[in-house]
Amino acid sequence: MGLFQKRTGVKVGGGESGLGITRKYNLLPGRSYVVEESPPDISFDAFVNILSSAGQGAETSVGLAVSRQHPDLIRQKYGLEKTPIYWLATRAGQDVISPTNLGILTHTMIQFVEANPSGIILLDGIEYLVSNNDFNKVLRMIDQVNDHISQSKAIMIIPVDPRAFEQKELALLERNMEKIASRTKPG
Repeated sequence: MGLFQKRTGVKVGGGESGLGITRKYNLLPGRSYVVEESPPDISFDAFVNILSSAGQGAETSVGLAVSRQHPDLIRQKYGLEKTPIYWLATRAGQDVISPTNLGILTHTMIQFVEANPSGIILLDGIEYLVSNNDFNKVLRMIDQVNDHISQSKAIMIIPVDPRAFEQKELALLERNMEKIASRTKPG
């Protein structure tokens, strides 16, 4: 457990407030969702919408984003001020998680769910995680976090570019999660 002692805890941001937005996504608590899309526009829109509509009969108000995109870019594009955002990158720094350190990533997300049983996690960059690790290791990490999600009222959203995976890998990813199909923009 010495590996995890460096991080004292997951940053807990307050809810994104004052936006007065109506919830337009009906994602159920205790579930994880795979959103087949590229770029991850619907996933981010759902994440921000759920955070922004909290307090209008919706429980989820605290979020955690883990992304391959730089946190400053995400904050600017989506107006997230209080939400903790971790960057998947190989450089060292605050709020950076190495894509090869699945243990820290898993611990961070599980710790967030335990501290925020009605929270929402966005895990963007699964293709990057798989390119830096074995697919089965990433799948085990997602399944482990999903077990914690299932025992809480938390929600996890994972955008996936279906072009980056074999059919068998997509089937394994979707096995214990809800699938949301979307259009993939040609690139």
